[in-house]
Amino acid sequence: MGTNYYAHTNICKCCNRSENKYHIGKSSAGWTFSFHAIDEYDGFKISSYNDWLILLEDKNVKIFDEYDRECSLKDFKKMVKNKKGESNNHAIYCKDKEYDHNFLDEEGNSFSEGEFS
Repeated sequence: MGTNYYAHTNICKCCNRSENKYHIGKSSAGWTFSFHAIDEYDGFKISSYNDWLILLEDKNVKIFDEYDRECSLKDFKKMVKNKKGESNNHAIYCKDKEYDHNFLDEEGNSFSEGEFS
């Protein structure tokens, strides 16, 4: 069991609705955080943790989990850091699999180009 996290962008100050919602990735027990690679966001590809941080540090972006609970950037970074020590990494686990669309960024974070739940 795990929890998915989303970046909500351009949030309306009146109704709190977001213009866009991007899947950041998933936190699962016993696994490092699994990030979702995005083909394009505002002209650049998100394919590393640092790319995600550029988006998430924008003051017009908020992080929510799949249950619509807001997560501060500080708490999100802490979670990713704490999960680095987990024994399982999705990109490493799927390496050599026929359906493999996974890779590691320069810091060893797991990324998936495909959709996942």
